[in-house]
Amino acid sequence: MTQPALAVLGTGMMGPGMAVTFALADHPVALWGRTDASVQRGLAAVDAALALLAGAEVVARPAADAARARIRGETDLAAAVRDAAVVFESIAEDLEVKRALYARLETLVGASTILASNTSALRITAIAAGLQRPERVVTAHFWNPPHLMPLVDVVRGERTSQATVDTVRALLLRARKKPVLVQKDVPGQLGNRLQHALNREAFYIVQQGIASAEDVDTAIKYGPGFRWPILGPNEAADVAGLDLVLAVQAYTVPALCSGEESVALLRGLVARGELGVKSGRGFYDWSRRDPAAVKAARDRFLVQRLKDLLAAESAATGEGEHP
Repeated sequence: MTQPALAVLGTGMMGPGMAVTFALADHPVALWGRTDASVQRGLAAVDAALALLAGAEVVARPAADAARARIRGETDLAAAVRDAAVVFESIAEDLEVKRALYARLETLVGASTILASNTSALRITAIAAGLQRPERVVTAHFWNPPHLMPLVDVVRGERTSQATVDTVRALLLRARKKPVLVQKDVPGQLGNRLQHALNREAFYIVQQGIASAEDVDTAIKYGPGFRWPILGPNEAADVAGLDLVLAVQAYTVPALCSGEESVALLRGLVARGELGVKSGRGFYDWSRRDPAAVKAARDRFLVQRLKDLLAAESAATGEGEHP
């Protein structure tokens, strides 16, 4: 059965994968970009994502082809959002740019249309400020790449209605995502707060000469990160025993980085223009590593994890293959 039409605004890193996610769940999707060239790049990314999923047998080829047929490119914003039940915005992380877009969207969409932002850093309350209907505005922050990563942070703004939250959550669940509800509109949402708390300590350890960047990454990949897919930190603490966790924290927590700004090592790298892959050097010397190969290995790993997850869910519910 065909699902309600959706619009995805933005053809950069995130928009195409978001469009693929919803098209695989039977939604007609308008993928909007500002220029013909950006739309064509976005549709090429859609094709690549679907080819990856079909090639890895995450979805059947006929299902991928059907999903592709549900996605159309648009440069006309009014045409893109005209029939959309939900508009997912994924444009530049600039508050004023987003606010200008949302003000325009209010003049183009129906009274019941939900406006959802993929922002990873901005407060949705600030984005919705000044709108006539802020109760229909919510954050739906996908993780990169959106067609492979299950997590979506759903953030309730100060004036977001329960109906808006429930509608977006139900839509994401039907698309076989794992939405988490962030009840307070705080910086970093949920996933990013956890990630950057770990990043700060990882960078601090390197800065203090406790371990190399490579050994820090190895410790995460083959230590806690190895079991995180099955045991989150709160579950793991319960399994270990909270008395033991408290005892370890008594002497560990005081030694952790507790600064209120990014560690000096990170600030120094950025000041020197050592930005990672984009400049050729960061924590690693990328002239000696192939970024494309690293990304490809990441995607192969995520594809296998996604296949395992979908297979386990299908076995538990008695459903067939995804979608």
